[in-house]
Amino acid sequence: MSPGGSGGPSVVPGCAPDGEPLILEGHAGSDQARTYLLLPFEVMPGVTRVEVGYSWVDSSPLPSTPVTQSVFDLGLWDADGYREPAGFRGWSGSRQGRLHEGQSPVFIQADSAERGYSPGVIEVGVWHVELGVAALGPAGADWRVEVRCLTTATGSEPVADPVQAGHVANDQPGWYHADFHMHGFHSNPNGPDWADFVQQARDAQLDILVVTEYVSGRHWDTLGSVQRAHPDLLVWPGREIITYFGHANTFGETPSVLEYRHGLEDISLRDIQVAAKGDDALFQVNHPTTFEGFLFRNFCRGCAFELEDEIDWSMVDTLEVMNGPNLVNQTDLGLPGLPLPLPLMIQSPFLQPAIDLWHELLNQGYKITATSGSDSKGVDAPEERGRKGYGSSATAVYADRLSRAAVTEALKAGRAYIKTRGVVASPSLDMTVTTPGGQSGSFGSELRADSATLSVTVTEGDGQLLRIIRNGSPVSLAPISGSPFTHEMQISRDAGEGPLGTFWRVETLDLQSITTIGNPVFLQGVD
Repeated sequence: MSPGGSGGPSVVPGCAPDGEPLILEGHAGSDQARTYLLLPFEVMPGVTRVEVGYSWVDSSPLPSTPVTQSVFDLGLWDADGYREPAGFRGWSGSRQGRLHEGQSPVFIQADSAERGYSPGVIEVGVWHVELGVAALGPAGADWRVEVRCLTTATGSEPVADPVQAGHVANDQPGWYHADFHMHGFHSNPNGPDWADFVQQARDAQLDILVVTEYVSGRHWDTLGSVQRAHPDLLVWPGREIITYFGHANTFGETPSVLEYRHGLEDISLRDIQVAAKGDDALFQVNHPTTFEGFLFRNFCRGCAFELEDEIDWSMVDTLEVMNGPNLVNQTDLGLPGLPLPLPLMIQSPFLQPAIDLWHELLNQGYKITATSGSDSKGVDAPEERGRKGYGSSATAVYADRLSRAAVTEALKAGRAYIKTRGVVASPSLDMTVTTPGGQSGSFGSELRADSATLSVTVTEGDGQLLRIIRNGSPVSLAPISGSPFTHEMQISRDAGEGPLGTFWRVETLDLQSITTIGNPVFLQGVD
């Protein structure tokens, strides 16, 4: 029995240099869905390159569909151990190494590795292939793993070149635009190189590039040269934590935390969250309401967030209420074969439920900042980049300077709003709240007052509507005429307020969708 799941050999097989491929195979029953199989093999002396390919076949005699399909993810851990950060050599999900689809196996050697994997000397000892059982059809699936150990000539290990965490891209206070969910070179076999990644971000007028590769931390050691070549941008490495019960982002390198396997042995996302925060990273819950429900579990593995009761919401810094393109059609939703014709672009069906969840959390007393992320891996077609690529939505953050520390402080304070159609195609907001006692604030401010005057100015929003929201419920709707357009109203505390007080926020919308989403200001009463 292999650690963490059934299907592995009881005796660890040896993988000899330049020997026959090592074949590991088994069957996963439907009760093993959303678990992990850890398959040990022993790397013998003399090996300089390890290759792993895999395949699977649904056991059902019926044709597989997107909602009944089986999907297996691939990861690799070396002789340092399958529970140790030092042992993690990479993860590629289901996108690479699938031999039944004619793909090449993933590989690791001292001087290079497959995207999403870390190069380094091949250690002698027990390694583990990780098969994540991301989804299973009703009858389960047969799986097969092929491991080859080779004696390829290699060079020396790459020298680590991380981004300097204290880099200041601009020392002036102001509004800076971020995409808080960007996948790059290590998230896609056809992902852009770093030069194209930056150019696409520049085209979207982004200032803050949060590089959240899937699971892997490989990019943490490679982006220093990218930051030096573009000193006016803030390159902020992070990663996306892919669990089968929900996804999260961390902003900032977490070298002591490279875990993601919620449910394996005693591993939980709460522990991952606590450890990541201990490494001074910000923690974000991603696309919490995307493809919710049992029906879509196989179609979009772990997309909906099901771990509300498993994490510490007081340690959640941001919530990704806007994910992917704002205006979508049937193809964007990945449902081209279903009879749901959408001849017109409509607002993403996942946006309003995510906003509603955010409102619930605010009313429960969790001051979490709403953000957006494109979740893009780069878009080849230039005409689609603005709508679906990096910066297709953007979070405007008011920071004292363009640095990680300043943006972190601004996010925690809530000094931000979302431009759902990107920097250029969305209106801009300016909100001030002034109390009778002379206090003033804006997005994220906490004011000790029972009443105040709210003033919001909208630029480039002519013809849209301005909506004022109190504790999650709309209370006012005003047509926007001209640019800039200023609207003023009196606000006050509400008897049904939560632990944070009464929160007020603004957003803009047109006939198709919400176009901006403001973070709230809080009236908390006089002591």
